[in-house]
Amino acid sequence: MEDIDELLQSFSAISELLQTSSLQNQVKQDSDLEKKVIDLETLVEKIKLQHGDNSVSKAIQSSSLEEINAKLNDLIKHCDTNLTKFDFLKNLKPLN
Repeated sequence: MEDIDELLQSFSAISELLQTSSLQNQVKQDSDLEKKVIDLETLVEKIKLQHGDNSVSKAIQSSSLEEINAKLNDLIKHCDTNLTKFDFLKNLKPLN
């Protein structure tokens, strides 16, 4: 139970980070990223509701956590792909 509580606190921190104005501007400009963020937030709300419902089985909770893990991995890949686009900048040097 404590592990889930700690995990939910981590998800809250991630959610707060995703709501910062600089990231929100980025999200609004990238519809794929926006969908991934919305999906993640929906899954986090789902696990919060399941956590408070004693009738939800561990298997269902585990499945929801696996969905969240997959969505986080999607976000990581998306961000890595976008960072790779800027790799050429490391080779730029001043003219003088």
